[in-house]
Amino acid sequence: MQDEHLLPFGHARLPFGHARTTRQAYPRISVITPSYNQAVFLETAILSVLNQHYPNLEYIVIDGGSMDGSVEIIKKYRHCLSYWISEPDKGMYHAINKGLRMARGEIIAYLNSDDLYLPDAFRAAVEHFQKEPQAALIYSNCLFIDANGDCLYTYRYLPFTLRRFAALTWSSIAQPTTFWRNSIHQAGIYFDESFKMAGDFDFYLRVGQQFRIDYIKGTIAAFRLHQNSQSARHRKLRLEELSRIRKKHSLLYHKRGLKLWRYVGELQMKMANFPLMLRKLL
Repeated sequence: MQDEHLLPFGHARLPFGHARTTRQAYPRISVITPSYNQAVFLETAILSVLNQHYPNLEYIVIDGGSMDGSVEIIKKYRHCLSYWISEPDKGMYHAINKGLRMARGEIIAYLNSDDLYLPDAFRAAVEHFQKEPQAALIYSNCLFIDANGDCLYTYRYLPFTLRRFAALTWSSIAQPTTFWRNSIHQAGIYFDESFKMAGDFDFYLRVGQQFRIDYIKGTIAAFRLHQNSQSARHRKLRLEELSRIRKKHSLLYHKRGLKLWRYVGELQMKMANFPLMLRKLL
């Protein structure tokens, strides 16, 4: 595409080729991008999906009725999209579920309009699912970038354990790096639309109680830190929702155990990122 130079991470590659591949050779991947008034970042997110050059992609963009030029950007790439719409919705998780219920892929993901995939993200996901047929959801390390797309740091994550995940006051799974099998939705698991900030935490918790979640080495996506992000503006609401989620699930163990596992989990994550923690201290 002539717009590939807009990507902030070097030149786009063609990891899957064109002439030698067919759509039947790869499982269909469905990606949903929910967006609302994120025109400043939206095109970069879209291009990070399209520049994977995956031959069996279903790309769905659900816009919440943006008035900032987002619709014009979406229309620019509509020939590459399987479906798009711009209309008022009931929040991010409502928008994601709208896309998920029409997705037909064997592998599913959602990418917020201010985040992006790194080159070969789809390849890494497909290869792991093909190698590990029992894995239902995967995630990796995550690159954190600023509003300009400059790299801040890479955060390392740990293999999934349900207790550590449930105990921490933040998600130990990097959302932009997640891909999962459609079998999760066939089991009736979608995002709880009553949450505004912690729906991912609730989703992974429910998935982890029924399915296998795998951590894969490497870094396949970037999370953008900026002042207007929902995570930056609604931290208090997120903590309140986390408390509600724990009550909803009865959290698997008593309160004292929860505090212990929170302490252990925080220590484990900090040790995994010791060079980064040391750099921050200095």
